[in-house]
Amino acid sequence: MLDTQFLNEKATKFRSALKKVKKIIDKGPDQFKETPMYPDRVQYYMIIAYDELDQIACHLLREMLGIKKKENCINELASQDIFSGKISRALNDFQKFRDDIFKKKFNYSAEQMYVSIKNILDNLYDNFIQELGSLVKEIKSKEPKLKIPVNLKKVNEQAKAVRSSVKKIRLFLNYPFEEFKKSPMFIDRTRYFLVVAVDSSLWICRHILRKLRSPHKKCFEGLFNEGIISKKTAEDLNDLLLLRDVFANPEKEIKLEELFKIAEKSIYVFDSYIKQISQAIIGTSESGKYRS
Repeated sequence: MLDTQFLNEKATKFRSALKKVKKIIDKGPDQFKETPMYPDRVQYYMIIAYDELDQIACHLLREMLGIKKKENCINELASQDIFSGKISRALNDFQKFRDDIFKKKFNYSAEQMYVSIKNILDNLYDNFIQELGSLVKEIKSKEPKLKIPVNLKKVNEQAKAVRSSVKKIRLFLNYPFEEFKKSPMFIDRTRYFLVVAVDSSLWICRHILRKLRSPHKKCFEGLFNEGIISKKTAEDLNDLLLLRDVFANPEKEIKLEELFKIAEKSIYVFDSYIKQISQAIIGTSESGKYRS
């Protein structure tokens, strides 16, 4: 799902950098060439604008098309026919300008720079933000409405941390207990990933209760009272939370048999937790059945 807050922040910074460039370019080619500081300033602000635009492009590719790239996304975005031909050509021109700057080690002639940048500005300055806004509005209208107005991107990040930790714990538990207890690495990593899973679960819990404006002091109990998770899941998570500091501190001893059993149980607890909060947020037919 698109993160509109992220896109708004990036688009605002992109527009702000281009506005500074436009202010200089609008002075005309003669003044641009005759004022030594102008080319340097324009290059600086264009690089800032490029970085913000590239982050927008990477986010759109990932969330709309499943193309996972962390940088150099602008040409890829331009090739997807998401924007008008005019915008797509300007995106390619922007990428080329940025590449040329680095290839020429910032020794771009003022005359050539003025022409290139004016062409990019004429096509991007007003049109890109307008088309981006229309695109986001169209996509958001097709996304499912959340039953709880959470920051879905951040909740997903924490949920992934829980799932990843559970996956790693499960790998350690594939070994017999006799082998597990002889491996300091298995013991240490199991304790560590239990802490990660507890912390991420607690973050999700607090975030949901804040969005619901729920005053509960005991977080997981609060989720149960709000009908989001079952009583058993709440109790099991609270038990793990009480042990969190024991897991985190290697100087605090815990019987290995107990650690092994807790780890085994935690897999089912965390799996159930993620499923239940997902149902509550997305609003499937299962949500709300835990309300007391």
